[in-house]
Amino acid sequence: MTTSKPLPLSTERNVFNGIYYPDEDGLPLPDGYDQEPHFMRVMTMMRGYLERYYEVIVSGNTFLYYEEGNRRAVVSPDCYVTFGLPRSAILPHNSYFTWHLGRVPDFVMEIGSESTARADLGRKRDLYASLGITEYWRYDPTPDSRHYGEPLVGERLEDEEYVRIDVRPGPDGMIRGRSSALGLDLCWDEGQLRLYDPVRDIWVPDYFELRDAQAEAEARLAKERAARQAAEARMAEMEAELRRLRDQT
Repeated sequence: MTTSKPLPLSTERNVFNGIYYPDEDGLPLPDGYDQEPHFMRVMTMMRGYLERYYEVIVSGNTFLYYEEGNRRAVVSPDCYVTFGLPRSAILPHNSYFTWHLGRVPDFVMEIGSESTARADLGRKRDLYASLGITEYWRYDPTPDSRHYGEPLVGERLEDEEYVRIDVRPGPDGMIRGRSSALGLDLCWDEGQLRLYDPVRDIWVPDYFELRDAQAEAEARLAKERAARQAAEARMAEMEAELRRLRDQT
């Protein structure tokens, strides 16, 4: 993983050499309700875990500009990761400018949807290769892989062309492949993307799983507390009854 220092920030948001680069196109997110839950899972897992151990930018659904002076030279990956730079490097701008940061992302992932699948398989794939993005992954959450024809595909850049990363079912039945860029295994588990750290031998926590586990733990503690309070109340009643009986004798 190479590191570089970003150029000095412009004094204006998304402005370089007097040119303003928009950070949105005024259009709604394509297939938002279909993609959103999967996007949120991927982003929270990757950002929460990678930022714990590395200086890294983990972002997605933001504009990535790759040619200074050309406002049309822009793409919006669903998820991208750049090592060796802090998230503060992209602030106060709301987009990723390759000439400002001095490099392209190390990893890009697209999440399959009805309106974006064709571009993900063609135009975007060619663009990412031409930009020199080391790894390009495509994740299809549908049970029949109707968007990409495959549930999970990883490709690594070699001699300016993408070649397949070995992705296959593991002993546990999950489809999985190793991302050298992330140092993680990417696993397709009945439509959900899971991440495994082979060095630390742990599954990357899923925010929603953690949230549900916390809710279950809180409900269990509340039930135990109610039971304890009921037992204490019953004990107090028994002690009061014993005192009453003693007073009568």
